[in-house]
Amino acid sequence: MAKAAERLSLRERNKLRTRQEILNATLDVFNEDGFPGTSVDKIAELAGISKGTVYVYFPDGLNDIYRELYADITERLLKATKEVRAKTPNPAQRIVAMADALLKLSAVPTYGRFYSVLSPELRPVLTPVVGMASKQFVTLIATDLAEVLSETADGEHRTSIAELIVGSMREAGRIVSETPHRKESLIVALKRIVGAIAGEDVPE
Repeated sequence: MAKAAERLSLRERNKLRTRQEILNATLDVFNEDGFPGTSVDKIAELAGISKGTVYVYFPDGLNDIYRELYADITERLLKATKEVRAKTPNPAQRIVAMADALLKLSAVPTYGRFYSVLSPELRPVLTPVVGMASKQFVTLIATDLAEVLSETADGEHRTSIAELIVGSMREAGRIVSETPHRKESLIVALKRIVGAIAGEDVPE
């Protein structure tokens, strides 16, 4: 009985490994050939498996793979964000720390390029998962702004400012995905923007 459970455990581990190999191969192909050049055939070849095996794990083909990849990268970003916020007591600095987490992820070519590309063809595919991180970012930043803005700034006003800040972060992420060396200058610029909104200097 114990041996059967052990074999099942090994089988499940092999399934998880194969699934991850498919996802990794997709990012590599996407990074090299872009959205138009990515195909199940190329992914299967790079992963060293058959095309049929890809469909066993992802019945809807590229659509399933893209959704899982986007959700996985979003989860990584939110985890990193939670960690940096926990270590940052100042609300203005927390906002910048969130941007830094996003730009660090964006600077990793295989993650950043995929996470930043929302072509007209790809957007409908990602509808169930796209925007999850942005919504959480807006909520968190609006909460931070409540600590630094005057009492006259109501919830809708804080949310509007948070949405604009998140929009800037996403654009900065797109820039960094193409030119990683821009990361530090963009963070400096964001510190100045957040500092101006908060009415305080955010340390460089």
